[in-house]
Amino acid sequence: MQELLIVFQEGFEEANITVTVNGKQARRDLGVSTNPILGIANEVSVELPAKGAHVGVEVTNRGLKAITKVSGKPKSVLVSIVDGKLVMTEGTGREALM
Repeated sequence: MQELLIVFQEGFEEANITVTVNGKQARRDLGVSTNPILGIANEVSVELPAKGAHVGVEVTNRGLKAITKVSGKPKSVLVSIVDGKLVMTEGTGREALM
């Protein structure tokens, strides 16, 4: 197993967030909001199987959902809400602030 850092960045306001790994709920956070000074809403870690996985993020109270495939040894995934869409990109692992 390996850990993946998920950094929730811009656009979150009282968001109810569910994170899935290969379709199974890995964690759920309620009332997540972006700090306008830091540009970060939250950081969480989830465990991934060694052979890679599909990581999903759903903002349940806004009807937004995105899934990305991670393989190898991913360091982090950055998640933002941009123009009403959930955007996930692979990061470097150096984004952690909290």
